[in-house]
Amino acid sequence: MSKALVEIALGDHACVVMDSDEQHWEIAAGFVAEGIQRGEKIIYYDGARSTEPVLRRLREDNVDVEHYLRTGQLAVFGPELTNQLWKLSLPEMAGLVAQTIGRSLAEGYTSVRVTDEPSGAVHRPSGHSLAEYDRAVHESMRGHPVTLLCQYERTDWPTSELTDLCEMHSIEVVTPAIYDDGLLRITREAPFSTRVSGEIDFSNRHLVRSIIDKELDRALRTADQTEEIQVHLESLRFADVTTIVQFVQAAEGFPQSHKLVLYGVQPCIRRVLDRCGAGFTAQLTLREAMTA
Repeated sequence: MSKALVEIALGDHACVVMDSDEQHWEIAAGFVAEGIQRGEKIIYYDGARSTEPVLRRLREDNVDVEHYLRTGQLAVFGPELTNQLWKLSLPEMAGLVAQTIGRSLAEGYTSVRVTDEPSGAVHRPSGHSLAEYDRAVHESMRGHPVTLLCQYERTDWPTSELTDLCEMHSIEVVTPAIYDDGLLRITREAPFSTRVSGEIDFSNRHLVRSIIDKELDRALRTADQTEEIQVHLESLRFADVTTIVQFVQAAEGFPQSHKLVLYGVQPCIRRVLDRCGAGFTAQLTLREAMTA
């Protein structure tokens, strides 16, 4: 069964296969943010040294990361500890999971959300397959208020093993994108609203203008009432000057009935927009990032 990230329910044991860093950070941060909103204890086993970019993505989404780390609602374990898990026996792994769940519930949380990046399990010193570990964890969480997401980087695993791992999960998280080349990822947030994450350079800059033009065309043709084409730039960390100029030029081509709205523009990009005449473009509006 395929589910979107927001459709993951309490008790689900899901997996996701990731093809790019931007997809990875989007999924990991989204899973954590959903748990925060639900008041769950969140345990993050980072086996891929992705803690900093995931926390950065959460901050870009206006999540008060420092608060949740300080209160302990979000607990992050780095590769040094995470990779020690694959040295445990299956009973030891099951016992650790049960102990972790029990401790979290004793802290007063009514449910627990766990995610892991088992890249360190590719070369397991214990001799057990990751599937065996996964089954041990699954049995340990059965009957408890736990949600688990297993994150698999496609490049880490042989195709046959990755296929077996996915088949043993009843739920696979789907994360569709309009575009993802490993450097730039563009996703649809809502009708007439897209998010641009990563970096834009000469190799992919044409896509942004193309998507804005297509969204405007759809808005003009649809019966739905909308006056805004929204582009979320909270996670756009670099764009060359030519690309930034295209935002202004695209807005200049908008009819008076519609506006191009850019959310969460990073200071370095905002400065270039200002130099390119964004402040004098009537159909272009810059807004702060939306609150999570």
